[in-house]
Amino acid sequence: MKRRFMRIIVGLAMIAAISAFPINAQDSSFSTLDGQNVPLSSFRGTVVVLLFSGVRDPQRRDGLKALQELSEREKGQNVKICWVSINNEAEMSNDQLRNIGSSAASVTILRDANQAAFKRFKGSQLPTVVVLDKQGNPFGQPRGGFNPNSDFINDLASMIDALQRR
Repeated sequence: MKRRFMRIIVGLAMIAAISAFPINAQDSSFSTLDGQNVPLSSFRGTVVVLLFSGVRDPQRRDGLKALQELSEREKGQNVKICWVSINNEAEMSNDQLRNIGSSAASVTILRDANQAAFKRFKGSQLPTVVVLDKQGNPFGQPRGGFNPNSDFINDLASMIDALQRR
């Protein structure tokens, strides 16, 4: 009887411990500028860099330029680099997003119109950068803000390199 009771207690403790961890990023999905749904789970096995930005973010072009440089640096690696607009189409049309993204051809442009992923990753300001490991789990804390004078690209490249070695 005591063994059965202990098994139940241990089982409940394990369930509680598992449920205490954050929801996996793979539950998030975005839309492309062509209207297709893109779940993060489709990037499984790849390190993913997401930079959440929007129409009211004065640093959106600088952030996109930095992502383009990072993308060129990581070319040939198993890395997906995405600029994610948190605006719906009424705030920023797909054509406007294409125009913004035209300067960064190797960066994937996605939309998180209802801000579900932004909120899931606990984004609190724009821009916010989230790095995901190959299993789709956040690596470190989201990075809010963008200082063009910082070593932004090298900081992210170091994180990517660490995840590639895992």
